[in-house]
Amino acid sequence: MSFAGAPSTPLSANDFYSQALQEADAGKRRRLFADARASNPASYQLWVKAAEVEEHWGADQTKLKDLLSRGVVQFKNPAGSAGTGLGSANLMPVNKDTWLHEASAAETAGKSKTAAALHEAIGESL
Repeated sequence: MSFAGAPSTPLSANDFYSQALQEADAGKRRRLFADARASNPASYQLWVKAAEVEEHWGADQTKLKDLLSRGVVQFKNPAGSAGTGLGSANLMPVNKDTWLHEASAAETAGKSKTAAALHEAIGESL
């Protein structure tokens, strides 16, 4: 884990997910998420994985929606999000159908709060 800039060791989306599911400390989960985003700036799916982790740890739907809304907005117009420091100018926009597919996948995986929160975020942002 890194506490400044890019992570010392790249953290894949799957590694983030497995480590964060085991991490009870919310601050450490946020740090893992930041490291995973820095390692995988083009991974819109990472935002859904982060919401699934937070659902696992008992987050309410409002918190999940806030998290997912940031991801949806970042990938709605990535060139306009260049100030995030995550190389956003090089990202491809993610359309509504792609996000809806992620919501369906979350529902299938038993993450109903994440799926519902993603539907809300999509409805408000796309």
